[in-house]
Amino acid sequence: MKSWISSTLFVPFFLAMASAMPVFAQPGTVSAEQVLSKVSDQLSHRKVLHYQYWRELNYASEGIHQKMDGICYLDFSWADPAVGFRYQFSNSDVLAVFNGSEKFECDRKNKTLRVNSKPERRNFASLSFFYDSPVTFRNALPVILADPSIPKTVLDTLVDKKSFYAVSFALKQKVIDYLGTYRPITADRSIRYRLLIDKATHLPVEVIQSNSSNQDFTKTSFQYLDETASPADSSWFYSSYQTDFNLVNPEDEKLQLIQADQTAPDWKLPVFNTNTEIALNQLKGKVVLLEFWIRNCGYCVTAVPKLNALFDHYKNTNFQLLGINPHDSPEIVAVFKQKIQPRYPLLYHAQDMAKRYGVGIFPVVVLLDKTGKVIYSGEFVPDKITLLIDKNL
Repeated sequence: MKSWISSTLFVPFFLAMASAMPVFAQPGTVSAEQVLSKVSDQLSHRKVLHYQYWRELNYASEGIHQKMDGICYLDFSWADPAVGFRYQFSNSDVLAVFNGSEKFECDRKNKTLRVNSKPERRNFASLSFFYDSPVTFRNALPVILADPSIPKTVLDTLVDKKSFYAVSFALKQKVIDYLGTYRPITADRSIRYRLLIDKATHLPVEVIQSNSSNQDFTKTSFQYLDETASPADSSWFYSSYQTDFNLVNPEDEKLQLIQADQTAPDWKLPVFNTNTEIALNQLKGKVVLLEFWIRNCGYCVTAVPKLNALFDHYKNTNFQLLGINPHDSPEIVAVFKQKIQPRYPLLYHAQDMAKRYGVGIFPVVVLLDKTGKVIYSGEFVPDKITLLIDKNL
């Protein structure tokens, strides 16, 4: 069955235009608050947003450069309690749909169909096609506008003979998450946003996010499409795709995180940057903290300073901290090690091990006592972990 939109994507006028250097930029004739108010009004009152989306990650400090694109259709007339709208996103890899009740994804390469019949807000919070998107700023701008402590500036900018507003603001030690709420960051840095606003429509056509610490940045760009070109009614239901995609039973793939009082399965894994391996049975007599992480996880990065402090505090005791990577190549682990500088050993090639421990989200920690029995599993909460380590040493 064909999707409602083509998976063949094109490079539009706005992408080339937004990537170009402005011909000039000068102080605006209106305030940044006035411009952002009009943008917020446009985004909040539209019942439909239909646009081509591009995202480019340029994290030179971490050796990451990634691109993605697709077409997104948002319908805000559905007052869904989880996210407030229904959507369809499509590119050459995936068709992702939320119909206001069910959330499902068609994997075009593997021809599989996965359905979540009772999604919660957290199930939408890390969808890459919402990163610095119109959804993000529809929700975030009212809060930003209400905060006079956030400095905001505006310039008049001419790009390819078309006039735009360039609005900039910065957030101290916090970032706007995909769905437009604040998320604190531990690093002492400011997160900077630059929105390129079409003067005719007061809609954003480009967002550049950078920071005060290095040259890393992300860029998202949008070209707005015909809002009346709505998807076919049948396209909102996963049953329409079962002819071309194999429905995967969630129960077949569901991972149950290993629980307290269970005996941890044994394993043997290579230690990064060494010619050695570590097996769990070698660690009997030690309290062991296993921290499961992947490179493409902001929370995993921000956890490293706290894990380093934990490692240093207990380094002369019968305690062992190990970072477990079940996903990334040694080359990616090398970049992480160099840039983020964890001081504890990193183990990799851990796909099977993570599956046996029921780990499917990141970061997750599993704390073991001296006999190899699980004391705790779940979110990394330093104060709680410290108390449990002290109790079991």
